[in-house]
Amino acid sequence: MTANDILITHLPEVDQSVSFDALIGVSGRAKDAFGQIRNRLLEPYPRKKAPVFSTAALAALCNIDRQKQRYLASKGELPPGTLPGNGKAKVYTLDETITWIQATSKRPKRPTAARGRVYAIANFKGGVAKTATAVSVAQALSLLGRRVLILDCDPQGSATQLCGYAPEAEIPEDKTLLPLIYGDQKTLHYAVRNTYWRNLDLIPASAALFDAEFEIPSKVLHDPRFEFWDIINKGFKSDATNSSGDGVRPLIEDYDVVIVDTPPALSYLTINALIAADAILMPCPPEGLDFASSTQFWSLFSDVGSNLPGLKEKKRYDFVKVIMTKARTTDTSRAVQGWLRMAYSDHVLPYIIPESKIQQDASAMLSTIYDLPKSEVRNSTYARLREPLDQLAEYLDDQLIAAWAKESAQ
Repeated sequence: MTANDILITHLPEVDQSVSFDALIGVSGRAKDAFGQIRNRLLEPYPRKKAPVFSTAALAALCNIDRQKQRYLASKGELPPGTLPGNGKAKVYTLDETITWIQATSKRPKRPTAARGRVYAIANFKGGVAKTATAVSVAQALSLLGRRVLILDCDPQGSATQLCGYAPEAEIPEDKTLLPLIYGDQKTLHYAVRNTYWRNLDLIPASAALFDAEFEIPSKVLHDPRFEFWDIINKGFKSDATNSSGDGVRPLIEDYDVVIVDTPPALSYLTINALIAADAILMPCPPEGLDFASSTQFWSLFSDVGSNLPGLKEKKRYDFVKVIMTKARTTDTSRAVQGWLRMAYSDHVLPYIIPESKIQQDASAMLSTIYDLPKSEVRNSTYARLREPLDQLAEYLDDQLIAAWAKESAQ
């Protein structure tokens, strides 16, 4: 008798098969447990609260020195902030801070004749920090004075969670993309809701969005001329009428930028997001499997796009960029960074978002780095994660300004 035979004879004879009914039970228990944990983390309902900002943080966001900040405060035209009652310096709410930013910003505002831009955050591999990047840059752009909309196209609803809503408990399917997909709505005005973060609105998602992957091909089957790739684009750019019958301008004109969080797959929803987009940003960790997956993504999307009528001739993106995320300080990671630069050349942004325990902890609390008070973490650790995200947001904002200038000049 061999050692393997002895090992096998001692294995417990336990039936590990699982019926589908049992699987449904596992799903129910997991959903209940998550709901209980979420309620403990994010009370009171709807629970998420925007951060407050110190006077120094306010001055830094406004790009002014403390003397200029004190002078502007003395004029009484801007929010004065509040003393927290513990003898510390004044703090400013997010609303007050954004009011200060908008009053002092030297960044060009969107011209009346120019529309907002749509930026799709896409990668069909999961675990690449896609959603965290999408929501973080949306928050950061609002801190540059922009009005931002997040469109959550992922049935998992992770961006919806980070914006403070429980997808299954709070988001009915008629407040997602589905009515637009079904043809019951012509624009996306109906689905927009406010979040806890000023100037950051949301079109939420829930698991019901999985139905889109059946409904869209069904429409194509019944009407081969149906433009299945252009549903979201029309939802942003079509005119609407309100309940009084009055005309409403296209939704895209209400925002400076729309950030689209896509599913981790080249699905019908992802294709719609990429066609609606004015630009594409791919988060990609510098790891071998992530690099390999990224090449497959571009290959498949190129194949799909090449077969869509008129796309090759008419479609132009403001930019297509790769942002390295979850980067580690290992020789392997550094080697793959070189591979990414070799493969994508000037499409790779110079900012590198590191792997960070701060972000892991924030995600566990259904938050981003921008939700966390700076005082809760070491400055150097906080800065290593925050700085590349701030730089990414400034790059995206520069592209907004360039696109608006080009549109106004036409």
